Amino acid sequence: METITITLNGREVSGHPAMTVLELASESGIKIPTLCNDSHLAPFGACRICIVEDERSGALMASCVTPIAS
Repeated sequence: METITITLNGREVSGHPAMTVLELASESGIKIPTLCNDSHLAPFGACRICIVEDERSGALMASCVTPIAS
């Protein structure tokens, strides 16, 4: 299966294309605060507590709904 490697908090981590930034961070032991993230609900990014910045573009995005990308 294809893997994508991204940098989170200065650390290179890898995951599969269907993962969100929040899922990969959690799996890698990197804490991103959340409020509305619940395993019983589909992610929808409403609370915006899990906002992360793409350092290349400066864009702010909800990590719970943003798929990882190289």
